[in-house]
Amino acid sequence: MRICFSKLLILCAFLFGTAFFATAQGTSVNLVLTMTNGEEQTFLLSDQSQLSFEGGERLIIIDGNSTQSYELSQIRKMVCSELTDVDDNTLCKLQLFPNPSRNSFVIKGLQGSCPARIYSLDGRLVKSFEAAEGVSVDISELSTGMYLLHINGQTSKLMKL
Repeated sequence: MRICFSKLLILCAFLFGTAFFATAQGTSVNLVLTMTNGEEQTFLLSDQSQLSFEGGERLIIIDGNSTQSYELSQIRKMVCSELTDVDDNTLCKLQLFPNPSRNSFVIKGLQGSCPARIYSLDGRLVKSFEAAEGVSVDISELSTGMYLLHINGQTSKLMKL
């Protein structure tokens, strides 16, 4: 069975995203699968949960003693969101300027400094740095393409020209 490129991209982004979410202690991930028939399946996944793909045709979700299996051809959309003990009012929306960028960008919306990581879409860590409000981040060594920036439990898309 062939999986269309858009589904493959969605699945890769989903797997990559859950790798971020599983790194924090006590963090849970809310996973919502929208099926092609319109039904929705919701899962609260912990760091003990496991997701895998069987033969490129099935999504397997193991959560505690429960195992669920779904054919990829029956999944229309997968939405994953992080659930933490952090009050939503303390989180602020990160902004990257300019984005897309050629050689550097500036982060807006941070309070104080904190570790930051840039990942390629295949999940490889390509850059680690200490992020702070208004400080320019050099990305001239990165290849042209799309990246994910992870700071303070938030993930933002970054485009390198």
